[in-house]
Amino acid sequence: MAIVDSLHEIGKEFYLLRSEEPEFHRNIYFKRFIGPDGSQVNMIMDPGTKLDLSRVIAAANHLFGGLQNLDIIFVSHQDPDLTSNLDAILTAAPKALLLASIDSWRLIRMYGLPDNRFKAIEDFRTDTLKIRKTGHLIKFVPAYYCHFRGAMMVYDFESRVLFTGDFMGGTDTRKGPGVYATEESWPGIAMFHSIYMPTNSVVRSTIDRIGMLDPFPEVIAPQHGDVIKGDLVYDFLGRLMELDVGLDLMEKEKPEKETLVIAVNEFLDKLKASNAPVYKVLLARLREPGKFTTPFYVAADVVVDVKVDVNDALRFLWDSIDEKIQDVSTQRMVKKLLLSTLKQYDIKLPFKVDITLEEETPPEADKNIFLDSFS
Repeated sequence: MAIVDSLHEIGKEFYLLRSEEPEFHRNIYFKRFIGPDGSQVNMIMDPGTKLDLSRVIAAANHLFGGLQNLDIIFVSHQDPDLTSNLDAILTAAPKALLLASIDSWRLIRMYGLPDNRFKAIEDFRTDTLKIRKTGHLIKFVPAYYCHFRGAMMVYDFESRVLFTGDFMGGTDTRKGPGVYATEESWPGIAMFHSIYMPTNSVVRSTIDRIGMLDPFPEVIAPQHGDVIKGDLVYDFLGRLMELDVGLDLMEKEKPEKETLVIAVNEFLDKLKASNAPVYKVLLARLREPGKFTTPFYVAADVVVDVKVDVNDALRFLWDSIDEKIQDVSTQRMVKKLLLSTLKQYDIKLPFKVDITLEEETPPEADKNIFLDSFS
């Protein structure tokens, strides 16, 4: 695919380049600040990994004539999925300045990056900066502990796009092509935050800072998952305000999680005894590193912890049966086995399903009824 087809303009001169993995996307963003006189300043946000470098170079060539014309690199936090190609980019962009929090820099500099190419966001006199060459305004917005102490967001006033780093990010639960969030995106956002945000209090503090932006953002651009715009910006922020995450979940649902862990392990043991190949497929799904994260922590073929809300974990397990088991009769058998095991522990699914534990009419009886109706 040509790089021009991979770039999505999500706001005025604000572009998304999404990584090519089918399961968990990295989102790399570019902003072109173009002044009234045609002058231009170019910025990249969370530039990704060495796996992304060739596509980043192609995007830079298309948008502003190459990395040699890059002026600003903004890094939201220190994780390697967004910083591990910084050395190569700084080498190719000799005039670019790296902007990040001082907490992020303490770890990013371990790549051997030169101190004179870095400017700490805390060293600016104000959190709102004017791009001298073009006159545009940007604002740095802290996202402390979401999920890193020094996490930062940046707001572009011209496009009204807020780049949020990991905050508002999500795993991929929306089906089909496209980059914009729908209602299907919410479970992935909830799962991601449940696992990686430490407490609801820091989530609320970050949302409060977003709420103080004037004008309010029209688009939320996270480093993972879907771009959020329109009414879903308010909707998803409101839901996150009430979402239990991290330590909140560990304390609030400890007994329920312990029971679920026991039940899931018993279910897996029964499945192993009755259908070992299917057991291996489902166990692999529960621990699958290619999904970046799953709600379950599996060690030595045993589920030892649940990292998200119990209801979200049950939904994930049920959906995994649909995704990984293609044979309908086997799929139905596995679901009935799960339901019967959950019932032993008085665990109810938080959603309606099209299967029950009651005896079903045998296929031969169905055939006889069908024939009798035409006799």
